[in-house]
Amino acid sequence: MNRLVLAEEQFLKKVKILTLWVIIGQLLTAFVGRSLSPLMIYIGSDLSLNKVQLGLLPTALFIGQFIGTLPIGFLVDKKSVRKVILIIMLVVGGAFFLFSWSNIFIVSFVAIMMAGIGYGGMHPSTNKAIVQMYPNAKVSLPMGLKQMSITLGSSGASLILIPIAILFGWRVALSLAVILLIIFSLLLYRKLAILEELPSTSKSSKSIVSQIGPLVKNKSLLFTTGSAFLLMGIQVTFNTYLIIYLYEIKEWSIYSAGICLAISELGGAAGRVLWGIISDRLFRQNRWVVLILITMQSILLFYLLHIVFSAALIILIVVSIGFSLSGFNGVWMSLAVESVEPEQSGTASGFSVMFASVGVMIIPPIFGFFVDLSGYVAAGSFIIISLTLCFVILVLANFITNRKRNVESL
Repeated sequence: MNRLVLAEEQFLKKVKILTLWVIIGQLLTAFVGRSLSPLMIYIGSDLSLNKVQLGLLPTALFIGQFIGTLPIGFLVDKKSVRKVILIIMLVVGGAFFLFSWSNIFIVSFVAIMMAGIGYGGMHPSTNKAIVQMYPNAKVSLPMGLKQMSITLGSSGASLILIPIAILFGWRVALSLAVILLIIFSLLLYRKLAILEELPSTSKSSKSIVSQIGPLVKNKSLLFTTGSAFLLMGIQVTFNTYLIIYLYEIKEWSIYSAGICLAISELGGAAGRVLWGIISDRLFRQNRWVVLILITMQSILLFYLLHIVFSAALIILIVVSIGFSLSGFNGVWMSLAVESVEPEQSGTASGFSVMFASVGVMIIPPIFGFFVDLSGYVAAGSFIIISLTLCFVILVLANFITNRKRNVESL
């Protein structure tokens, strides 16, 4: 009996260590994938891009995410997770390396789009790894930590890549990040061999066509994806234009603005864990209420960001926006995987990320168009209107899902 307990403890220790490796892999993928925002001023100046073109660069990333996320999510439900993760990390690294030495906008756009295929595929792949390692009752915390690593990676990009870009240029900074990602991907592939020891009962035998039908009819998943469509688009818009806004309107230095973005991402990292805990302990896993609170808070904060000029208050507002807009991601991923059976977790999260990515394709360029046309007041009004629409969707989702839950309990 003692041997069985000891063997179980040793296996759990291996799982915890493996979870840390998966989290670091997600972090480094985000470190490279989210490097566009902190380097945007240097990229725009070097390539002579206007605001709309700047908005199209993150759009390219999420076009790739839109293309690749669902097929990759389906693939990890049927094939080896470790092989898929290795391939997509190499794709992200190779595509960003090509982008870092390109001088042609269309080549840069296509390279980032290719990177987006891998970047988006990392979500369902790591989600699948987490679901495979943990029972449903214990998924929330590791899922939140994994999602937190994305904002930590983005924050790290602001803190580390901007100083390197100042000294050696943005191309060198991005190339060094890519090399780090590729080296770690090879190490992670070896560590993920332990997944082969886990039960394979979570693999799906259904075709992708037969799985999509029930997903489209799943109201909870559709509401989740609809709200993420808006919140993701606004989140990426905020990250893309924050440094430019602080530099042009608030007259901050580029480095100070970059530090502010990094602090915002740290707030988002905390939010991805804390919002999940709040939804579990205060709202009995009613994650719709949490998303409603996040949306209401974001509306107020965006308004305050425009009228406030005190540096201390701006930092506080920016951190709070990061806590809300980046923090929603963990709740979103939990809702997506909770809306289906475990064997469909990869496909469901891929489905949700794929369609939510459309918001990231559309909203940043529209925001940039309004900035070029009428300035940040009109663009800010567009963001607030989008958040208000998201609020309406979430209230409707909360009402419908609660009514369904009450009917089923009768």
